[in-house]
Amino acid sequence: MKRKFWRPFKKWLRKKENILIEFLSILFWVIIGTIALLLFYYGLLDLLTLLQIVFGLILAFLPIYFYLIKKREQTMLISFTSKYLLEKEESKIDELLGILIAGKWEKLKIDPIEEFFKCLREMCLKSDFEMRRRIAEALPALFKINLEENKEIVGILRRDWDERWKSDNRRRTIEALPYIIDKEKEFVKDNLHIIEGDEIFAIIAMVEIIDVWREKVNKKEAEKLFAELKDEMERQQYGSDEINATIELWNLLDLIRSEPNQAIKMIEELKGSPNIYLQICIARNLKHFSKRFPQTMLSLMEHFIGKDKHKNVRRPIAKEDSVGCLIELLQNKRHFEKSKEVIWKLINDEDDIIRLATFDKVEKVLDIDSEFGNKILQHVIEKNRHPKLVERAKTLMKRNKG
Repeated sequence: MKRKFWRPFKKWLRKKENILIEFLSILFWVIIGTIALLLFYYGLLDLLTLLQIVFGLILAFLPIYFYLIKKREQTMLISFTSKYLLEKEESKIDELLGILIAGKWEKLKIDPIEEFFKCLREMCLKSDFEMRRRIAEALPALFKINLEENKEIVGILRRDWDERWKSDNRRRTIEALPYIIDKEKEFVKDNLHIIEGDEIFAIIAMVEIIDVWREKVNKKEAEKLFAELKDEMERQQYGSDEINATIELWNLLDLIRSEPNQAIKMIEELKGSPNIYLQICIARNLKHFSKRFPQTMLSLMEHFIGKDKHKNVRRPIAKEDSVGCLIELLQNKRHFEKSKEVIWKLINDEDDIIRLATFDKVEKVLDIDSEFGNKILQHVIEKNRHPKLVERAKTLMKRNKG
């Protein structure tokens, strides 16, 4: 009976552990500060000593406070990233259960963050393409957990190669670099050179990052970086269509920022270009119009996911940031139906990678419109031919019902 009485309290205590630690830390410093003020009030402390105590308490408290915030953020991000990466990876869960059952965890002296990144590095080297793809997609969150630990993962994925998908994960890795451009300029710059085997898609991603450099860091440096990249392409004998597409992209990105109306006119003129690489460049950057010209963006997205378009032209519309724009527009009554149409076409695309990439955001769809989200889950379970996608849909369906 006594145990039953305490059980809910213990459960609550575990959930609120971090908050309680912060509260008790603050309470401790408040008590010490109050005592100091009382001593000053009764003339037992002079003003200078009181100020020294107050500033001493502030200096002592700040590192603890920021440490607690950082730890909480890291724990949360590790939990969500683990869930994202390891869902349905029974072998990893089984290994963890074995450690717990054997009681080995008590003897293991590990740094959870170090061990977490060690596991990710091993996955980058040994796992299948889909797992490596998901790690590459998770890089922005991983940067927030520990930037230094993440650099080695970037180094591995920057040279990733798959017989079917070729340098696709290299491109994803490059796309994550803008998240650290303010903190790690040299590291970002080191990754903006062509590596043997880089396809045009990776180079397009580099051009887009150099454009971020043009906006956020230094315009002249960016122009120099772009000129160097173009020279590299010429030295390594990339095709004229590929080089011309990157030049047009560089000009278009500048126009999108300075004169968006002119940028739309330029896109309308170029969207039917026979240069497939130019079409890819345009499709990748329609997201920039989501705030000011959402209807235009949706119409152009629909154009670029047409069945007559090459899969490499359709794929950019399924990128995380592009799908993110579509999901934001689901919350707008004016654009709700059109956004649903585009998402539905993506989830029904014949290309595996388009469906997989779009499905990565399905939980956000469920949050906004559960009916539409469940329709997607049911459709994937019944009609999809990709086993991993079906398993993920079934897991989400069970979770929603629970």
